[in-house]
Amino acid sequence: MLWEPFDLLTHVLHLALGFGAAGAAVVALSARKGGRLHRRAGWVFAAGMLIAAVTAWLFMIARPLPLAMIEATIALYALGTAILALHPRWRGARTGEWALFALLCLVMLGIGATAVRLHLAGTPLIVAPAAFFVILAYFAALDLRYLRAREVARLDRVRRHALRMALAVSETVRAPTITFADELGLPIPAIVFGSFLLVPLIYFAFAPAARRAAAGGVAAPAG
Repeated sequence: MLWEPFDLLTHVLHLALGFGAAGAAVVALSARKGGRLHRRAGWVFAAGMLIAAVTAWLFMIARPLPLAMIEATIALYALGTAILALHPRWRGARTGEWALFALLCLVMLGIGATAVRLHLAGTPLIVAPAAFFVILAYFAALDLRYLRAREVARLDRVRRHALRMALAVSETVRAPTITFADELGLPIPAIVFGSFLLVPLIYFAFAPAARRAAAGGVAAPAG
């Protein structure tokens, strides 16, 4: 009985902050990159998405949904790497980067295990987790290259920030669409992979402005 009010609160927070984060993302993408409005809207987006992801995990304690848990974890990974890319001198930033890389690898391990089980069962559904694994492997490869570098130019950090923020923004579309998939009459795989297409669209549409804003940067230590 005591769980019910808490469960209701987490759902309200999740919905309110999730949709609020989506609005903040629109503002951040529209504002001048590197400007005050862009930074403030970006922090609002990050805070809203962070709480939305955490609350998603909380209300799934009673009703576990593997795909939703994976999406919430990817959102946390994307936000963390996007923020740390621009703040490498924060205390513990380097450790945090490695921890987020490990988190991504754990998600990939779970998806890979699912693909193996489906393969052994002889079902064509293996295509979906296999494709998901490949997408995340791309980000993992970029992470490993980044983490092994002795020095990373400011421009490369901006690129990393922009790509991870694009991934986080795609979650603001993917998560609610999956929730209402039945009402919309859309298959889950189409939602998952269709929303992933937003990542390159957002990145290539808005990253050039961010790169121009950082063009005068100099190389900085990687951690």
